[in-house]
Amino acid sequence: MAPSAVPDAFGIAHRWRVPGLGLLVLPAAPEPAWLAAPALHSGVALRLHRPETPPLLLVATVEEIAFAGQPAAQALLLDADPGKLPAIGSWLELLTNMPEYLH
Repeated sequence: MAPSAVPDAFGIAHRWRVPGLGLLVLPAAPEPAWLAAPALHSGVALRLHRPETPPLLLVATVEEIAFAGQPAAQALLLDADPGKLPAIGSWLELLTNMPEYLH
């Protein structure tokens, strides 16, 4: 399934490993509307879609990041290490119900 087939998909534009914390990902434009809804540090359940790899369920927190001279932007801190960094163009799908085993 392509990100365009899922309304409000979070396309991954940039990603960095944050040692001891997880994987920080920034959205591609347009930013999904749901990213602005949760309070900072709130947990969200997601499904990570990567080329030629089965989807992966995971939890993330909503964070804010600012680069020098730029306005702050919403980001997600994935509470999992999916192995190698997700390729640019991978995408995240918001799950409306968090599976019990992800709590």
